[in-house]
Amino acid sequence: MKMMNFSKVRQELHKIPELAFQEFKTKELLLSYLEDLDDFTVHQFKQSNGILVEYSHGEGAYQLFRADMDALPITEATESSFISQHKGIMHACGHDIHMTTLLGLIYKIAEIKPKNNLLFLFQPAEEGEGGAESVLAEGLIQSYNIKQVFALHVNGNLPVGTISTKPGIFFAIPQEFDVEFTGVSAHAAFPQNGKDALEAGVYFYEKIHSVIKQVFGIESIIFNIGEMKSGNIRNVIPDKCVLKGTHRTLDKNTRDLINTEIKSIGEAVAQKFNLDFKLTLLCTYDPVINDADLYEQLKKICSELSIDFRDSITSMTGEDFGFFTSLYPGLLFWLGAGEDAQDLHSNRFMPDENCIPTGIEVLYHFTLDN
Repeated sequence: MKMMNFSKVRQELHKIPELAFQEFKTKELLLSYLEDLDDFTVHQFKQSNGILVEYSHGEGAYQLFRADMDALPITEATESSFISQHKGIMHACGHDIHMTTLLGLIYKIAEIKPKNNLLFLFQPAEEGEGGAESVLAEGLIQSYNIKQVFALHVNGNLPVGTISTKPGIFFAIPQEFDVEFTGVSAHAAFPQNGKDALEAGVYFYEKIHSVIKQVFGIESIIFNIGEMKSGNIRNVIPDKCVLKGTHRTLDKNTRDLINTEIKSIGEAVAQKFNLDFKLTLLCTYDPVINDADLYEQLKKICSELSIDFRDSITSMTGEDFGFFTSLYPGLLFWLGAGEDAQDLHSNRFMPDENCIPTGIEVLYHFTLDN
């Protein structure tokens, strides 16, 4: 079995970031590190680049450990020696660290050879493209008797090696949406001949924010429209206006109610301005719910290993690991990657790879209680 250099693997992965469902080179690299491991069975998914690594000993239940594979459409602006070689794509969410940590855990299991049943999932397309749903839809994972599921996520606001999480709802439910108004284009000198989609878009923007604040408040939800596009010539009335947004909630009922408000207000605005209206509901996840017993177990592990543990608060971040915690008792925790790492999704995000051994050790200790 080849030795694993954590730094080398992380840097190799960081150089070849790939978007959701396009993780071909990433998969090839991971398989090259898995191919000569004894006692493991490598399964490949039919509909994606995901990899499921099986380590079986008897009829007992399995623990599943998951890392995400994809990157983001961001042009990297770090000064690292292993900067992205794929123009306009970057591992700006730390998935290179996640994959390296999971690979390191596999190598540790290969060395120690415990008599446990374990699964290791390299999951594609976490970044809003339905990767978790895709691998679950194939049914391979559900064919195993899974007892518990685990994942970690790097955090650029915590010291290297710090662990942080909470029981219950840890990550919220994200909902991406597009709103589109379609009118009639006309020369600005003859406004009576047009139907101004931009005017409707601006009206909708103000109206929806007002209603969301009045009806739902701002304490337990986030509502944001981050992109608005309309027109391309200064003296022409725009015939189309598209608004792209997201909202984050803590329960599915509230999510559905907000979706209903978006549709209702959009239709009312379209009627007011005599326009056509279209609402497209895009990516949404289940909430990440941490099992209380696993949370207590994590605190105990950190204490035994003298790892700095900090209680966290619920994050309005979305994570499709929630689809796993909806099926099985699970745990997701923050792994501190340096307070100077910058924010997630920043073009300068650069987590410290010295956090990897801590992630491996914590995950490994969960296997001891299988």
